[in-house]
Amino acid sequence: FKPIPPSRSFGRAGASSDPREPDDGTEFLQALLAPAETLQFGFSDRSLFSLVSIDLAEYSTLFQQPLTVQFIGYYADGSTVTTSLTTDGIIDGPGGAPDFQTFDFPHKEWSGLTRVEIPTSGWSLDNLVISVPEPGTAMLAMCGAAVFGLVRWRSRK
Repeated sequence: FKPIPPSRSFGRAGASSDPREPDDGTEFLQALLAPAETLQFGFSDRSLFSLVSIDLAEYSTLFQQPLTVQFIGYYADGSTVTTSLTTDGIIDGPGGAPDFQTFDFPHKEWSGLTRVEIPTSGWSLDNLVISVPEPGTAMLAMCGAAVFGLVRWRSRK
């Protein structure tokens, strides 16, 4: 995770009894970013990944209203995919209704990403689920064919 430009407007929060903050019993990432700031995440080696799901809530009871959070996914070729997710605007703290809502990303559109940016402020984020592609079936078949060919070649000798 990296703020663009660098700032200290986000941090780890949660697992507290502060009734002003959303609560899901674990620590989570909170961002009260200035409007010109963006939070970016991805692998430092630019490995590809898929964004599967995320839990979102409002920043605190100070911003207890529905919040629309924009996500921008970047593909290796520079093209993008975007979506906006809107929270319910309810924070009732520990013991009440769940403050965080789970949002799923369509697999087809949100696969093969190099990074994701969130250019929105005033959110709390938890349980970010990504997937990393496994070796392709074609690659496994090629390896099997190579081994089969090597065994056959050695048996002819």
